[in-house]
Amino acid sequence: MKFSTKKTLVAAVALTAVAGSFAASSAFADDDAPSPWLVRVRMLDVQTQQGNDAGTVHVPGAVPIGADSIKVANRSQPEIDVSYFFTHNISAELVASYPLSHQVQLNGNYIGGFQELPPILNLQYHFDGMGNFVPYVGAGMMYMRTMNVSLLGGALGAQQNNWGEDVQLGADYMLDKHWLLNADIKKTWVSVGLNSAGATDLQLHPDPYIMGVGVGYRF
Repeated sequence: MKFSTKKTLVAAVALTAVAGSFAASSAFADDDAPSPWLVRVRMLDVQTQQGNDAGTVHVPGAVPIGADSIKVANRSQPEIDVSYFFTHNISAELVASYPLSHQVQLNGNYIGGFQELPPILNLQYHFDGMGNFVPYVGAGMMYMRTMNVSLLGGALGAQQNNWGEDVQLGADYMLDKHWLLNADIKKTWVSVGLNSAGATDLQLHPDPYIMGVGVGYRF
């Protein structure tokens, strides 16, 4: 997906959520209304893409790197997220997890690994009229902080602070007033600069799909 298309998709989902606020009923206007706070626990499957720009690692015996030759390994692990409902339909969701550890391959050969911490903040719109089934869409920003990078024996480093965008599609199924089941998928776009000899050599594009299932509690 090209950058312009990506930006258009993110903007369209965000505008849908904002426009929905004009039709949303006044939130929590009576004593029986739920709390605005929702907490979910999910098991995630992080499916990364094989993508990078072409470049050369500038060390003795320079290592050429072809386009789309680097693969960051997929990863599964739990996460916790917190949502706050501004209205019945509009919410903000903050996704947090402990650092993910990834192995990295170049042309199918193991070259090391790194850890990353990937909090995501999304604006969401939740749809009405389907009973206990409550689908939603969202869009927002992803921050990826890389750490403990060890690639090509330390010859190749990674940019520490990285920003990207994401779009989201999910659904809650309300078991009762408080408990719910959840399924969610996010598509993210994020680039990480890889560097050697003090210069950025190329951009890594893991652009993961993040798929999760779990349970939630509305206070």
